[in-house]
Amino acid sequence: MVVILHERYYSKRIFRAACAFFLLFILQLKIAFSQSAWPSVNWEDAVNLTGIMDTNGLTELSGLHWNPVMNRLYVAHGNGKLRVLQLNTTDSTFTQIAFSSNLESSEGITQMDYLANEFFTIDEKNYKIIKYSHNTDFSSVKEANYWSLLSWPSPMPDTGNDGPEGIAFVPDKFLKRAGFLSQETGEPYLSVKGSGGLIFIAHQDKGMIWVYDINPNVNDDFVYVGKYHSNRLESCGLEFDRTSGLLYILHNTGGNTLEITDLSTIKLDGGEMKFVVKNEFILSNPAVGNKNIEGFAISPKCDNPDYVSAWLCRDVWKHESAEAKKDCIRWFKSFTVEADCITSFISEKKPENNLMDISPNPSSKQFLVSLYKPIENGLIRIINMTGQVFMEVGNLNGNSFIIDVSEQTSGLYILELHHEGSIFRTKLLKN
Repeated sequence: MVVILHERYYSKRIFRAACAFFLLFILQLKIAFSQSAWPSVNWEDAVNLTGIMDTNGLTELSGLHWNPVMNRLYVAHGNGKLRVLQLNTTDSTFTQIAFSSNLESSEGITQMDYLANEFFTIDEKNYKIIKYSHNTDFSSVKEANYWSLLSWPSPMPDTGNDGPEGIAFVPDKFLKRAGFLSQETGEPYLSVKGSGGLIFIAHQDKGMIWVYDINPNVNDDFVYVGKYHSNRLESCGLEFDRTSGLLYILHNTGGNTLEITDLSTIKLDGGEMKFVVKNEFILSNPAVGNKNIEGFAISPKCDNPDYVSAWLCRDVWKHESAEAKKDCIRWFKSFTVEADCITSFISEKKPENNLMDISPNPSSKQFLVSLYKPIENGLIRIINMTGQVFMEVGNLNGNSFIIDVSEQTSGLYILELHHEGSIFRTKLLKN
């Protein structure tokens, strides 16, 4: 039997309800058919990194962030702890180089500048974005600035424990390429507050992604850009790939899924916007303990297309089994994802301050540091990838200096130039 709905026979309310049901049905079909299998090994076959941090196990892991310049994995605990793991690219092993318990309720973590001694977290308890600064070896980690998301001009409501959990920074050039639109104005939007990009926040309530333009050096100075629907009704983690322009949205619902979008949007009825889904993966979940996966990180697709890694972490509570506590974070060494390469990450490694040039780089003996303007009483430090300072030269005057590294072992190093209270960083590769 065929039933034809028509307003002549049905009230407008019934007609609209039927249409809404039909659209919901179509949307559910779209979600179901857009899912793909997990593009790596299963959870049990990935590398367990928990014991590197604590052989007795861990609790409340919530956020992950990969720094591809320093080869570091930032691990945030919801109870205010931070751990940093350093990857040794020679033998493909991790070591913990930093631990701090000075953070607030840090559910997610990200960075704007990979070379800066700072990072940003999302504090679910207090609904704040917080910037922390630290010294080279992380022995001092301090709150530098904050932005309250419950204060004007942010319209974010207080939804208690179902609040913001994920955070990522998206540079302007990717927003421009994607034609990213402000939900508030409907017009293309790039940052105006000095950060060179926008902060994206993943929220558990309705799975919305909230976007802000913050002044990175002034408390509570920000622009509310808008909120955007994701493909699920809960979102808990974010990571952005600065080579492919893809935003990864982790959903801790429906068996756990990972959504991928290129930041393009569509407008829904009522004027709200939704990210266009490029793909959605069904996660490989742990066989033992809870499946509360809350953190995701990924290495750049186009830095080494044949060697992309991903990481997942789960929030294990203190009352759970010892076995679960010892299996909180897994490293998926090979993670296959289809993506266009917008830029090689090599271009992202150049210093943004435009103050100095290093040549030749790489080098086996000496580096020439050329400055675009002369300095007085400057200082240069050379730091290895574990944060140890092995060379320091002070009282520098002029605009060119030769750094001799002939006796140092081959590898990647950070050069820091200290001048008039500012620190400028770039990378050196010793052959």
